[in-house]
Amino acid sequence: MDTDLLVDMRKEDGRRLIAQLVRDGFDVKVAFWFRTFPGGPWFLFIGSSSVESAKLGEAFKALYDSLRRLSEPSISISEIKLAPANHPIARDAVAVRDRYASRDLLRFQGNRLGNLEIEEAYIYPRRSPWEVRERSDGRWEVRLSEPDDLWLACDSEEDARAIAAAPVLEYEALDRVRSDPQFRAELETTAKTMQKYRMGFGSRFFKWCADNVEPSNN
Repeated sequence: MDTDLLVDMRKEDGRRLIAQLVRDGFDVKVAFWFRTFPGGPWFLFIGSSSVESAKLGEAFKALYDSLRRLSEPSISISEIKLAPANHPIARDAVAVRDRYASRDLLRFQGNRLGNLEIEEAYIYPRRSPWEVRERSDGRWEVRLSEPDDLWLACDSEEDARAIAAAPVLEYEALDRVRSDPQFRAELETTAKTMQKYRMGFGSRFFKWCADNVEPSNN
């Protein structure tokens, strides 16, 4: 199969995997497809603060668990490269992505990202969840506004992560990235959780998104 066609087919599975990792609490700072020579194989690079050099095996286990939750993924674990978020490759990819902001995959034809020599790359746009943390008293919080350092205290980690996923779910709903029953259930969960914490506008928005999910024709 032609490798250009291959990445076109797999880019949606890359989106699905990134969203699943986020839902599973695995940070994705940057992600992109790349190949090192014309006609060569494509690899998916993921830069993440969840990856630590001393715990690379644990990171790959978490990646495998998220990948396994996807329905018939076209990506294999051997085609994915993991690195810490502060790795030179990840830092350069973030700089390129943020310099040329795009709602879709950004094609990059430079010769190098960090110490990685490439022929071309396709960088995913930034779709990040809100930050979640555990307080010293055992309660969980989600940061609703970074500039204001505004945190919402939640009754459980589950509630915090449901609200934190809102930016990713919003993108997937408005751009119609997903349209499956599981997605509708996730939207409804976020809507109910926001209602619980009196986030009225967000609750109504995600309930509307859930009601308007159209079944996939695939």
